[in-house]
Amino acid sequence: MKPQSTLLTALSVCLLFFSCSKKEDPGIEKANAKKIVQKLYRSFESKDIGLMSTIMAHDEDMVNFGTDVTEHEVGWKEWEKSHLAQFEAIDKAKLTSKDLTVFLSKSGDVAWFSDITDWNLVIQNDSLDINNIRITGVLEKRDAEWKIVQVHASVPQGQGE
Repeated sequence: MKPQSTLLTALSVCLLFFSCSKKEDPGIEKANAKKIVQKLYRSFESKDIGLMSTIMAHDEDMVNFGTDVTEHEVGWKEWEKSHLAQFEAIDKAKLTSKDLTVFLSKSGDVAWFSDITDWNLVIQNDSLDINNIRITGVLEKRDAEWKIVQVHASVPQGQGE
């Protein structure tokens, strides 16, 4: 066999192999990303910074906004510090998701979500209900795992006053 024939055969086999490689199912990827968002909610309810840490990107340029005017964290360390303080202040939290929707990029390695949630918080034995909190965020697939890289939560005007 001539060297050119061997090269063409090898190239053909490689092309066939890579063209037949399994693409991730968009429906499954959306469901997996949705599970990560739900874990974010559970980590807040259970005040579990360890769980939260496993689903968040630990990037220095990760930017997040919370519902309070002062809640603007840049980087994992600021996010972690802010949430540890919240966990100390909140006796109990229940987040009820009402409209969690996940979207997937064409490349399949970026997802974004939106949700409307109701929060029931207990702080120093006082119950506080805040309804229709809007939450949006972005996830990125890294080493086959979804990580949250950005979150924004806002209270509709007139509700937090």
